Amino acid sequence: MEATAILGHVTDAAYAGRDVDTVLVPWGDARKHRQVLTTVGGLQVSLTLPRGTFLSDGSVVADDGSTIVVVARPDEEAVVMDFADNVGVDAVRRALVFGYILGNQHAPLEVSAQQVRTPLMTSAGTAEEMLRSLHLNGRVEAVALAANGWTNTSSDHRHSHSHSHSHDHEH
Repeated sequence: MEATAILGHVTDAAYAGRDVDTVLVPWGDARKHRQVLTTVGGLQVSLTLPRGTFLSDGSVVADDGSTIVVVARPDEEAVVMDFADNVGVDAVRRALVFGYILGNQHAPLEVSAQQVRTPLMTSAGTAEEMLRSLHLNGRVEAVALAANGWTNTSSDHRHSHSHSHSHDHEH
């Protein structure tokens, strides 16, 4: 089956009552615009999407009239830190240091009002030791990452700048 566009979201009214076949797309593959995927039901889907497309959790990528193919994010090992478990002025400082360390690793972040999540990019023991050394309450656990994309950071948010100059005097 060929897929050339994201057709909608599984919650769209047009898909109510339809059979769903799921394709698991890890966070690292969510930006790949060309890939061949196999659904949980065994269907092969060849994606040729426009550059810059992000495969969000719940995206419908194929529809044969009776069954839709829907993207789901599998659980993957991550470092998770709940803000409510890290309170006080010193906790803010320690969390900023944690963010600085992750930034130096170019780690993508998923920041919500409750927590920060980042993919495990080292061993679980090393990540847990880092949290302990910073006196932060956090953990390594398997969670779905970047369901709707990463929190924008300077590394993935680009702007072009142009400047025009006018001269109101003669040369």
